[in-house]
Amino acid sequence: MIKGKTIIKRDVFDKPRGTSRIGTIDANAIITATENMNQWLHLTDGGWVNAGPGQQYIKWDVVPDPVVTPPPAVESRKIIKGKTLIKCYVFDKPRGVRRIGTINANAIITATENMYQWLHLTDGGWVNAGPKQQYIKWGIVSEPVVPPPLPDPVVTPPPPIEPWIISEIKRKGRIATLLVDWQNPKWGFAPRNVEPMAYPQTVTFNSICASGKGSTIPLTSQMTDYLGSLNEQKTKEVILTTGVGWINIPTPPGTVERLTWAANHVIVKETRVEQGVDYSNVYASSCYATDLIGTFFDKDMRLIVHKFNAVTTSGNMIKLANERDCYTPLITDPNVNNGDMWIRSDYLEMWPELPFTLSDGIQIVEYELFGYMIYGLRTDGKSILLRDPSGFKTNWKINSPEVP
Repeated sequence: MIKGKTIIKRDVFDKPRGTSRIGTIDANAIITATENMNQWLHLTDGGWVNAGPGQQYIKWDVVPDPVVTPPPAVESRKIIKGKTLIKCYVFDKPRGVRRIGTINANAIITATENMYQWLHLTDGGWVNAGPKQQYIKWGIVSEPVVPPPLPDPVVTPPPPIEPWIISEIKRKGRIATLLVDWQNPKWGFAPRNVEPMAYPQTVTFNSICASGKGSTIPLTSQMTDYLGSLNEQKTKEVILTTGVGWINIPTPPGTVERLTWAANHVIVKETRVEQGVDYSNVYASSCYATDLIGTFFDKDMRLIVHKFNAVTTSGNMIKLANERDCYTPLITDPNVNNGDMWIRSDYLEMWPELPFTLSDGIQIVEYELFGYMIYGLRTDGKSILLRDPSGFKTNWKINSPEVP
């Protein structure tokens, strides 16, 4: 291949020493050509240009052609493909007497070998195609070899801001997701048909094993400051507005309802059956706590910092007013029944028990949460991504949707 650079503007002609001009090339332009005929260069994109005596107009040189790597050949294998003409029996070996299955007429079969019209099926067993293929018409075909699926992605999540007690509490309980309206028997598995068109997806708790919402919880100045660190000032003001969801009746000093928002995750510390109903006691921060740090996106903080969301009458989950990202801590009053937060267990979706075995045999021994990302901690200490905003990454799944 010839590669060069024009020194002055040059005309392009239809042939060497031609008079029919078909284009021009500006000065200082890079050109490529396939051949040289007495300083007339045949351009790769068509036409001829004169480089001039002693390359006065175009300085050029011969360079190696670029190496084009052909695409890899598709690996294939020979297999037997056929169609049963009648119902056929499957045996444990050629000319065997132990029948291990049947194949209906007009079924497509694949096999790896033929031994005197006995076909070795790819999913196990042998079937007789009959003399001259009376029972099964078959032939040898090529099919591409499908590579094995890639292993589940191994991802190391970002480190936590510091060791945090919530991770230790999590290991002693089980994680569950608060069911949204259309999953929850409390709401008849349908969005609440209320005005206005959107309604906060509240999930209520009680300090005892009973239905209904328990007593309100004090809202301390430290907790109000923490709410401000989780949200913008305007968002904080919206959350603290009476009737929005967290506060129903303004009281001096301030209190909030014993509730949080559906589709968020909690730690179930214990379960108990009371009058035939199964209840779960979930972990919540003390409303009097002062060492308040961490956001929705720090390790395991999703279990006690929840995202405020609402549901429309058409069943869509949306953010709070004006598409705001709003976060509230899940809090309880430790002075009321030891801070218990009971909820009916059928209002929760329990996560798969640990250890959980993935499809490739790897075991997950702990869950780690970072905002919208859920990871599984493997036995070797590495983490694997289980869920992100685009969906599930392995055979590990829960039915609940993600918060908006």
